[in-house]
Amino acid sequence: MKGITCALLAGAIAGVLAVYGAAAVKDDPPAPERPVPTDPHELDIAFAEVSLKLARLDLQKMTDLQNRVRGSITASQFDRVEGLVRVSEDVLQLTKAGKATRAAVNLARAREALRTAEVVSKTAQQVKAAANAISDTELARLRTMVEVERLMLARAEAAAATESEMDDLAWENDQLRDELQRLRYRFEALTARR
Repeated sequence: MKGITCALLAGAIAGVLAVYGAAAVKDDPPAPERPVPTDPHELDIAFAEVSLKLARLDLQKMTDLQNRVRGSITASQFDRVEGLVRVSEDVLQLTKAGKATRAAVNLARAREALRTAEVVSKTAQQVKAAANAISDTELARLRTMVEVERLMLARAEAAAATESEMDDLAWENDQLRDELQRLRYRFEALTARR
């Protein structure tokens, strides 16, 4: 079990390095600067396009690392970054259609978070069945995360229905607070193993 934990930790670290740039980087010339649009809608489209490009490059960087060092990126890490690409694609489509309201973007993010939680939970159940490498507690935690994301989607839908910017901001604030709490827990768990 300890070897699996070390392998998962190594995969997580490799994934972070891949996404945030500590892995080897190609010497590509800098991208030419485009003029910044002055029209607000065109500016939003340009931002959505560049955000999608960055998400795709993050995914490519992970793929490149995986090709160099097999097993360095877990399937769930890939799925999360692929989810960022899907959300960025949704945001670009919404932006081009003039429908990228805060509520619409929040809904896209919430739907993807639920989909990701479901995939991670299902994968963990398969690993548990095949190799008994995941604890019952972790499985229960992952099933609970699916329920959390399902309720967060319902809250995003409720906030969108009110058409209140304050409700949308409150949802975003809740998301940030919850994610920070999860990151803090993960960090404490990693540092406690030293």
